[in-house]
Amino acid sequence: MVTTLLTGAGALLLLLWLAAHYTIWRPPRPWDLPRILMYHSVEPGKASGMNVPPDRFGRQLRYLQEGGFRGLTLSELAASEDRFKTVAITFDDGFRNNFVHAWPLLQRHGFRATIFLSPGIQGIETLSGAQIREMADSGEIEFGAHTLHHVNLTRVDAEQARREITESIAWVERASGRPCRCFAYPYGRYGPEHVEMLREAGIHLAVTVKKAIRPLDKLLEIPRLGVNGRANLLQFHLIMTRGRYRV
Repeated sequence: MVTTLLTGAGALLLLLWLAAHYTIWRPPRPWDLPRILMYHSVEPGKASGMNVPPDRFGRQLRYLQEGGFRGLTLSELAASEDRFKTVAITFDDGFRNNFVHAWPLLQRHGFRATIFLSPGIQGIETLSGAQIREMADSGEIEFGAHTLHHVNLTRVDAEQARREITESIAWVERASGRPCRCFAYPYGRYGPEHVEMLREAGIHLAVTVKKAIRPLDKLLEIPRLGVNGRANLLQFHLIMTRGRYRV
């Protein structure tokens, strides 16, 4: 009897672990709602919360391609009247590996993307001016702003927040040679005053880190589906269908 109880407890713990790490129990969301994915680094080596190795990123793109998804820039997605099975792939910070590893894979599978640049960010190898211009000139990559120094807007005063926003927009426009229409809040931190600053600066679209699949009803507070580099393909499927793969 003791063995039976232990076995039952073990089975229950396993079921609870599976339910927490594979949210199959969540109802799938309709395909006419767009999916906006958030990435950062695509670099060979160890998978992490921030880094998706190229081979894994390639498998995810193949899943999207074989699933019949259209990969659009964020601006194209917002302008599209038909959002059935549409996906906007976004990258934060402006890692150099977005050019070296991510872009060739995007091209191979026929997907566009949006990259949010923070030119003064510390601790990463960033895209060069020539790389930014080449990607922008291709028409396949859209560039948005991410503040000058990747600051938490809620931890600086209004004057500095406005300067970080407006000067980063101007920097992106100079670097890309294109209008900057979109913005990503660093760390996903912002308040109503920052939404208004973006509106005054002429930004039409802004993304957060809130995980949700929903209509594009608040264009300056768009949720995204973060892709953890350690997620396997089943978990990626759950991100695409449920909005998240774990509790």
